Amino acid sequence: MPKDSRARTRAIRAAQGENRERRYTQASHTLDGGASASQKSADPTAPPMELHVVPFVFACTVPAALDRHAFVQALADQLHTLRREKTGEEYEGRADVVVLPQGWEPEQQLPGHVGAMLLVNAWAVRPWARAGEWEAVVTDFYDAGKAWVLEQYPVPVEGHPVAMPLDNEKALALYNGAQFVAHTGGEHAEMPAGWAPLVAARRTELAAAVREPQGEAVGQDLPEMVPNARGGAAKTSSSSRRPYRVVDRFYQGWYLRSGDGTFDADGGHRRELETLDFTMLELTRGPLRPVVPPTDEDCAAVKAALVGAGRKAAGSLLVALYRLVLEDAGAGREGGARYRMMAGREGSWESEDMVRLAWNVGVDLAEKKTRFDEAAVSELVRVVQGWVTGPDVYVEVAANLAWLFSKVADEAGGWSAVADRPLQPEQRVGGHPEHVVEAVQHYLLSQTVERPA
Repeated sequence: MPKDSRARTRAIRAAQGENRERRYTQASHTLDGGASASQKSADPTAPPMELHVVPFVFACTVPAALDRHAFVQALADQLHTLRREKTGEEYEGRADVVVLPQGWEPEQQLPGHVGAMLLVNAWAVRPWARAGEWEAVVTDFYDAGKAWVLEQYPVPVEGHPVAMPLDNEKALALYNGAQFVAHTGGEHAEMPAGWAPLVAARRTELAAAVREPQGEAVGQDLPEMVPNARGGAAKTSSSSRRPYRVVDRFYQGWYLRSGDGTFDADGGHRRELETLDFTMLELTRGPLRPVVPPTDEDCAAVKAALVGAGRKAAGSLLVALYRLVLEDAGAGREGGARYRMMAGREGSWESEDMVRLAWNVGVDLAEKKTRFDEAAVSELVRVVQGWVTGPDVYVEVAANLAWLFSKVADEAGGWSAVADRPLQPEQRVGGHPEHVVEAVQHYLLSQTVERPA
């Protein structure tokens, strides 16, 4: 079989011969020696050749004014002959390309263009039991689609287009509400022998998913504003599969809405972030990290650092916070919360106070080494960095630090035992202004048994 797809097309046309009524697909079977939904290999130990479908999301940037139906149909028509770059192997394929309701969002950095989000059901007869074959087939279809899209719509967008494999459950969930579906057509509209019944069954399954949306019911009772956090409410979402709060890869926080199971972004309106269901949120902004309580080990480490600092505990925590926000400010991140430490519950008064005190008080204390304990600061920075940058979960920072500091203060006998003289309210000479002391106490003692007036 010719390796180049154009050469293959020419060869198939030659197989048609003078009889132009002979279908293109029939001629291709003659060239390939026939094809079926299940093929036997000459090697009895080789994995069986079977027809399966593998779904994946295909996202690309295209002009906003294009004809969407024509674009999607043209893309589907390209996905008929796949070539594996590593081996040069070619094989026949078909595709259903689905326009998703979540797609076609304006590209902020490229006026006049939109980000198209498509679901592709890729069909092929392959040795699916072979290690890595599923991923390789997605790559083959992606390569074919990418080459055509870049040829038709060249744009200066890094990493465009992109593809992400899906499992069957997620594909069905995405298919619900599909706006338009295009099938590989033209000279390749006829399917190879044995494909039609299986393809038809899959399309029937998808159609049923549209008529009867698949999804778990999400209860009406929602947790308090600090879910999954020891420094706040201990409730979680009524859905056993969905966390109440998550943080995406851009350090943007999202929270579960009541009733419909969708997620809203903290500050979503000013950032023009739309409400998303969990599947689309995971696909477009994942990996997602659920917001969880700190571990017993981390709680013990924070308390030990504060206890060890003695009357320098308050100053040490403020210096640690300053070092963290200073490092974050120099990272040059785009999007998401202003600071990574705020992503667990951006907009809460604790988060706002934490950052304000870091910049207004911590910055001053950081230059006075006699007012903080360096070992305590280093340990606090280590723990909080782990909360914020851990690969699997995210720990809300502001409320949890206030909770742990409040516990240490209660156990030590109050503010006088955890703050040095300049931070005492009655200090008139060499002390901080009264409003500064009150602001620090308001945050750090916010969860003590007896809060300061």
